[in-house]
Amino acid sequence: MPIKKLPPETANQIAAGEVVENPASVVKELVENALDAGAGRIRVLLQQGGLREITVIDNGSGIPPGELRLAVERHATSKILDIGDLGSVLTLGFRGEALPSIASVSRLTITSRHYEDEAGASIFLEGGVEKDFKEIGFPVGTRVTVQDLFFNTPARRKFLKGISAETAKVSRMMQVLSLSRPDVSFTLEREKGVLWETSGDGNLKNVILTLFGHDLGKQLIPLDFTEKEYRLRGYVSDPTSFRNNRGFQFFYVNGRAVQSKPLRESLDKSYSSLITSKKYPLAFLFLSLPPADIDVNVHPSKTEIRLYQEELVRSFLVKSLSAAFQGGRRFPVYNWRGETIQTEKKTDSCPQKVQIQENILAYGENELEEKPGYFNREHLLKSEKPALNKEPLLEKPFYDMIVGQAFGTYILLQKGEDLLFMDQHAAHERILWERVQQTNSDLLQGSQIALPLPFELPLYIAEEIYGKLNLLEEIGLELERFGHNTFIIRTVPLFLKDVFYPEMLLDLFEKLTSQPLKREDFQKEALLQLSCKAALKANKALTTEEIRALLEQLEKCRDPFFCPHGRPVFFKMNKAELEKYFKRR
Repeated sequence: MPIKKLPPETANQIAAGEVVENPASVVKELVENALDAGAGRIRVLLQQGGLREITVIDNGSGIPPGELRLAVERHATSKILDIGDLGSVLTLGFRGEALPSIASVSRLTITSRHYEDEAGASIFLEGGVEKDFKEIGFPVGTRVTVQDLFFNTPARRKFLKGISAETAKVSRMMQVLSLSRPDVSFTLEREKGVLWETSGDGNLKNVILTLFGHDLGKQLIPLDFTEKEYRLRGYVSDPTSFRNNRGFQFFYVNGRAVQSKPLRESLDKSYSSLITSKKYPLAFLFLSLPPADIDVNVHPSKTEIRLYQEELVRSFLVKSLSAAFQGGRRFPVYNWRGETIQTEKKTDSCPQKVQIQENILAYGENELEEKPGYFNREHLLKSEKPALNKEPLLEKPFYDMIVGQAFGTYILLQKGEDLLFMDQHAAHERILWERVQQTNSDLLQGSQIALPLPFELPLYIAEEIYGKLNLLEEIGLELERFGHNTFIIRTVPLFLKDVFYPEMLLDLFEKLTSQPLKREDFQKEALLQLSCKAALKANKALTTEEIRALLEQLEKCRDPFFCPHGRPVFFKMNKAELEKYFKRR
């Protein structure tokens, strides 16, 4: 095939692949244009999660009629004049690719009026080809409507998710943008009305509270440090507040949302001695540098940057972050019951905060007074049949005597000349997991909460979970939406009844929305995580009777040797090994 120049329509569609991935990326480009135009109010309206239509309306400076056609041509921009300007660019956009890329894969209408003009103009393009242009009356500002995204590239359209998932992505993108500009009022709407909006009062804390709820706001520490030409401001969480992923970490450099490895690693380093591994602090960080010290022209999405003085920046970041919480002093955190939630390094197999109990089994004790609670022999023995229709793998009896409990976490058993160490959390988690998998399991019945509990979710999570309320109800978790990001907990699965606390749902939903899951996988993952959260925790002292009840149920399990996450339940050491260690052999 001979070399030839591609038609403009084809070239634009190829370029669109780098800029336009989904409705959220369209919203990002259009909102950034509105911000660069000096808008103080920005409205985003979605139909079918943006799959059918996206409309962005702003009150910025507008586009003169004579420049409207130029705005949809590739590499046409008002932000820079030559390559030298890249060293001082402060606008969010500068490449001149967004509008032509969007136009090439949609039906695009731009209506605008410049603040110096008496009238506005409107242009309509289909697949990048102009179909209509006219002058019309219009208020100062711009309205961009994107219809039928990827209508002419069906291979791209089939990779889009459902309405709820795409709405959640747009909401997340809008949150990122609204955090960058507290002085601008952002509104996100869909067919049913306003999803959320910010006031534009210039207060970053108010934006955080609007988007993520007042409970999260209580966990934040403000910071504002300046050293020569560097400034770091924003909020980080106190060392007792963390998440299982980086979903609550937002980084900005010179007002631009970025994926910054130096910022991320500096944050991790500052907290490294304060929180456990694979836990992540909350962060809303804004770094200001001289424009000449960064390169923003790394990728068309402009979310990746290079720092020319990276080591100096890292040093400044670590120093500022460490000073923010003055050595990482720990503060007690209380759950809704008023019980202290400790944050020491945990030994459970699931990612969650560990509720530490006071009644630890002391060395040499055989039994403790039985405490009321979820875990007891009567509850464990409610179902006497094996969890699944397969033969249990443990021979009966698989132990001769109960030696005791170590560290409130490990049960010691003797079998012949073997000493068995059993992780009580992993064992109980395996029992619960196999029981909830049974058809019509009694543990999946919804148990009504005496006083319905309200709790808040981040908006991007709330929207996606709202579309899956029916799936959660089928496993006994009944929620009712009450406002934009508030839900009322009506029932919880029976096996959670006595150990439930609302914070466990945030951890659960973060994990469930972090990856696309099919219906059956969604419910399976939910039950897997909830089984982990309902199981016995580390440092929970057990009586001999409770230990025996746990062992009797474990004997019935199909696969008693591993928890559902794949961690071992047992560790074995024989008498010969002990005698060899003590040099008796």
